[in-house]
Amino acid sequence: MLRILNGNKKEYGFSIIEILLVIFIISSALVSLLGLSSISLRASMRIKETTRANMMAQESMEAVRNFRDAIPWNNPDPLNQYDGLGVVATDASYHVAKSGDTPPKWMLLQGEETIDGFTRAIEFDNVLRNASGNIVQSGGTFPDANTRKVVVRVSWKNQKVELVNYLTNWKE
Repeated sequence: MLRILNGNKKEYGFSIIEILLVIFIISSALVSLLGLSSISLRASMRIKETTRANMMAQESMEAVRNFRDAIPWNNPDPLNQYDGLGVVATDASYHVAKSGDTPPKWMLLQGEETIDGFTRAIEFDNVLRNASGNIVQSGGTFPDANTRKVVVRVSWKNQKVELVNYLTNWKE
């Protein structure tokens, strides 16, 4: 601090260097806070998108379960909307939709579905079991006609959420 003497009167003042130092410290703190808030906003947005994708995937999985419960397992439908899970194609993507019936029912339609930048797809796969009756990814020798592997994928902006479940023909 610079002290200026004016006769018998003492006056105190700040030097330019001290003022610049205070401005530098305050601006550095503000820049750090702005950077932190920017990172926080990006993380919050990513969490929001991931939560929405998880909810969309869970909705599709629940719709497939409901579809499985309402439609006979080996039901062949000429329009391919109400094919039972035992006869759906394993080399295609599907999405769920509600019918116009009263009350509405779930339908499985071929192709992916895009909603607000999120792409949702459901894939079915056959299940193999080993000699002990356990489900195996590879090397199984016994195909299980009453079980399907269901994979629901929701993707957006180079991100992806995936749910995997095995559904059985519990009615038989």
